[in-house]
Amino acid sequence: MKKALLAAAAAGMVSWTLSGAAMAAERAQIITAPVGSIVHTVGSAIASVVSQNTDLDLLAVPMSGPQVLVPQLNSGRGEFTLINAADAYEALRGEPPAYRAPNANLRLVAVGFTNELGLITPRNSPIRTAEDIRGKRVTGVFSAHQTCQKLATAQLANLGLTWDDVRVVPVTHSRQAVQAIGEGRADVAMCVPLGQAIVREVNAQTPIRFISMNDAEDAVQKVRQHFPTGRLVSYPAGSADGVLEDVNIWSYPFYLVAHKDVSPDAVHTVLTTLAENMDDLRAVSGVFNRWDPQAMADPDMTIPVHEGAVRFFTERGQWDDALQSAQEKLLDETQTVAGKG
Repeated sequence: MKKALLAAAAAGMVSWTLSGAAMAAERAQIITAPVGSIVHTVGSAIASVVSQNTDLDLLAVPMSGPQVLVPQLNSGRGEFTLINAADAYEALRGEPPAYRAPNANLRLVAVGFTNELGLITPRNSPIRTAEDIRGKRVTGVFSAHQTCQKLATAQLANLGLTWDDVRVVPVTHSRQAVQAIGEGRADVAMCVPLGQAIVREVNAQTPIRFISMNDAEDAVQKVRQHFPTGRLVSYPAGSADGVLEDVNIWSYPFYLVAHKDVSPDAVHTVLTTLAENMDDLRAVSGVFNRWDPQAMADPDMTIPVHEGAVRFFTERGQWDDALQSAQEKLLDETQTVAGKG
């Protein structure tokens, strides 16, 4: 199983044929971020384990950032995707500038892994502190991933800096930000996920080092002014590629999301398969160590839960009054925003 999942996760790219939101011939697509991203690695592993253990043929389809893939899912050109909690909130409600209209068809399948984001510099760089970053070439814009732009802005604010304090190197996505370090086009890359495949690739050629964020309470609050979801966590030296000393990283949850018209049985199948095969998934990627099968439902969710997931959580005794109350409020809100679409 482990070898098969590894092969599927590494292969990544598959052809994309539009299947619609309703399950047809037990085939479905999970739309992901580009190849090399954590979202693609996770999505490919999920597709593989579901396809190998059930009658549902799930294909991983790499695209671009959430501002591109969310409208595709909302319009029925895919069944599942992975997006972070903040993006899910903004996408459902159509909050600008990232989203131009409500995406009211999004439904939560599971609270998944936490994404751990930091900033990196070449290992031999003299950059160590916030003041060292001032005036340096720093990746920004993130034209295909506005969440990363918000997070990068928040990371700079945490260090007492703004975009006016640095020389911006425009990139489209976090993968390209890391590549800019390897190519010598940037001194600091922002919005870099811990454990991302591209980090390992670049680190093998151009060794990198994570820079710690500021854990002072006022500095943490500066992050939340730009990106309210998540918390600061500490990683010990040696825990991941580029973590050469203890570093503080911003951590926030990613959701497995489905179109509301995906069949409840298909959603139930995916959730059951994930819960029963988590050890195999963890053998593929350490990211799954940050995916807790006992915490896949959370009353702090930002979008309503899919009915197939409600059934799954109810069967397992995880659906409680707090979740039901949150669900009712979110469904009422979704009805309201759908009328504005």
